[in-house]
Amino acid sequence: MNLYPWLQPYYQQSISAFQQGHGHHALLFKADQGLGTDQLLDALGHWLMCQNPQDQQPCGQCHHCHLTQAHNHPDIYQLAPIENKDIGVDQVREINEKINQHAQQGGNKIIYVRGVDRLTEAAANAMLKTLEEPRPNTYFLLQTDISSPVMPTIYSRCQAQTINPPAMAIASIWLQQQSAVEISEIQTALRISYGRPLTALSVLEQGLLEKRREFLRQFWLFYRKCSPLELMPLFDKAIVFHQLDWIIAFLADALKAKLHIRENWICEDLAAGIQQFSAQQNAQGLLKATQIMQQVRADLLQINAVNQELILLDGLTRLITEVFEG
Repeated sequence: MNLYPWLQPYYQQSISAFQQGHGHHALLFKADQGLGTDQLLDALGHWLMCQNPQDQQPCGQCHHCHLTQAHNHPDIYQLAPIENKDIGVDQVREINEKINQHAQQGGNKIIYVRGVDRLTEAAANAMLKTLEEPRPNTYFLLQTDISSPVMPTIYSRCQAQTINPPAMAIASIWLQQQSAVEISEIQTALRISYGRPLTALSVLEQGLLEKRREFLRQFWLFYRKCSPLELMPLFDKAIVFHQLDWIIAFLADALKAKLHIRENWICEDLAAGIQQFSAQQNAQGLLKATQIMQQVRADLLQINAVNQELILLDGLTRLITEVFEG
């Protein structure tokens, strides 16, 4: 398996620990979406399953490798939310029962837990005993979003690592190999994706940079006319969280400009417009505007699609009444 280059150090560090005899039975990786953590878990699981690893790589030839590559190894188990529901206690009990038995292929057993933060309290308690008293040759590979809380009892039984976005240079080189666009476009895509290469690639492939430019031009008209009708028709349910992130980044950069902070702008490509907008606002108003739109985004994550338009309209109206006309 060819790992994304920014995941290589985490893979090598984990494999080295196993080779030296002190690999942990439960590895927890915390990372943002868009960094490809699933690929890291799969690669580690493949190495642990291989009967004849070649240094830090699985051999790819043994029976275990063939089963793993075909995604039907009987000693590999998956725990994940089903149909966006939390991971329930029955799912964990079923896994516990299986891993208490002998490995069907006579080797290691792997349990992938994708979204460990989605364990219900009962499910976490059911898993806890297994983590506290691990079975021989049984390994848990767990993943969670960096901002999602994991129950302390589970967290304390794992060896946790945080996967950070790669350096701009590493991500840019990789994106140049994947997409035939100008380096300036790649860097903009990375900035608005907060350094997450897979998210940036999706931005480029979906043509979201041009959509972003048009959307923020319309946001400027909304600001000048103080009319939500200038912006509401442009919200697209398929990319609404991208659109809110664009507004939030624009407002946050405007606040930085007001405070004479010139480093780490997300909207570097829109610097002139940000300076102009910032000059017409005060710092308190820009902070308030940023907080309003952050709250809109948080609210949208919690509600159904029926109420989406009302929440967006309320947020834009608050921008007008509490900031632009305040």
